[in-house]
Amino acid sequence: MDKNSYFGTSSSLTTPQHVPLVPIISDKHLSLLLPIIIYWVYSGMYHLISIYRIPFFEKYRIRSLEETKTKNKISSSEVIKGVIVQQFLQTVLGFIVVAAEEEQVLPDDNAEILGLSQTLETYSTSFGIGHHIRPHKQILAEYSYWYLIPVVKFFFAMFLLDTWQYFMHRLFHQNAFLYRHIHSRHHRLYAPYAFGALYNHPIEGFLFDSLGATIAFTLSGLSVKGASIDHVCLQVSFDDNYLMCRTVDDHSGYDIPFNPIQRIFGNNAIYHDIHHQTYGLKKNFSQPFFTFWDRIFGTYLPYHEVPKVLEEDSSRDIADDDDDPQALKKSKTMESRTSSKRYNLRSRKNIS
Repeated sequence: MDKNSYFGTSSSLTTPQHVPLVPIISDKHLSLLLPIIIYWVYSGMYHLISIYRIPFFEKYRIRSLEETKTKNKISSSEVIKGVIVQQFLQTVLGFIVVAAEEEQVLPDDNAEILGLSQTLETYSTSFGIGHHIRPHKQILAEYSYWYLIPVVKFFFAMFLLDTWQYFMHRLFHQNAFLYRHIHSRHHRLYAPYAFGALYNHPIEGFLFDSLGATIAFTLSGLSVKGASIDHVCLQVSFDDNYLMCRTVDDHSGYDIPFNPIQRIFGNNAIYHDIHHQTYGLKKNFSQPFFTFWDRIFGTYLPYHEVPKVLEEDSSRDIADDDDDPQALKKSKTMESRTSSKRYNLRSRKNIS
């Protein structure tokens, strides 16, 4: 087998022929519909696990089913309506973006690979390793163009999206007007559940998700520049679909140890559940991947420190109200809260 064909190209630098994943719809439009399908299927799975209280999963439940009924300030039917509106608006925006991309002039993949090959030869020669690179520059250029460079761009896009969402999220908590009129809508769910993941204000959905993703993809180069439109749509589709799974997982109310989506990153269901509680509203702003911005700016609150935070809050309340006959009652309540095994404090390893 020709070694070049392994990477989907030929020695003549022929652009790979892409076959749509579903014959009746282009990948561009499929990339807009898949996140919606995945959202309802995946969240529906969690919903069934929750309402039927499947014994195997009960030990991983973060909040009781009763809490979702008593603590949440919005009905499930209203949540569903809000999510549908949100998805409709985002899909319309997506179709507009796709239509705009179709009108753009696509780059010549062959010319791009040839230019990359020449760049490799130039730099390798300047570093004195040209004789090692020259025989393989063609395959290296093709591999880099179709795989290595998109992967690097993809991880850079993750960093950009995390940066955008952390500072936007924090702003919407620290600004009283923005929180009261926009972001508080999402925090009507004190005990999050899976299909409530996208329940938020349309303005928030646009700024956090749509605009944030657009900025990340554009600045990272995950656009028509440097690759064919079909490959770009597959990259964007993968990212959107993965993000959808992460969002559902983060609000699922279950801390499942063998779930790879929750184990790879520290920004998981437990981490986000803390943020939905009154004691965590000013903590854990990071989303959707890493937690480094929280660590850098002192807003990081891991699950194992929650009892300590609750105890400190209770101590301050009692100290401020020494004459209150309810103080002893508060103390006893605090004892109960900190000793409860609400959070499963299993050791976790992740890359964030």
